[in-house]
Amino acid sequence: MKIHIATSELVVLEAKGEELLDEKIAQVIVRSALDSRNLAQWDSIEIEDFTYRDQRLLFAKPVKVFIPNFLARLLEQR
Repeated sequence: MKIHIATSELVVLEAKGEELLDEKIAQVIVRSALDSRNLAQWDSIEIEDFTYRDQRLLFAKPVKVFIPNFLARLLEQR
């Protein structure tokens, strides 16, 4: 496994074969990569997995919740 990119908005991992098949393990590695670079931890992680033969490329990014304007105004009024 190799970490190619680790920023506050994206982590890119390269794995071979059976490495990182479990998403929970991949999330632990993403959190470790963020921690090792002194970046803030993400509340939730979304992982996209691309496979070609025995090579895998995983793109991890924080999950962002979209709140429509009218709901945001209701939340602000509380």
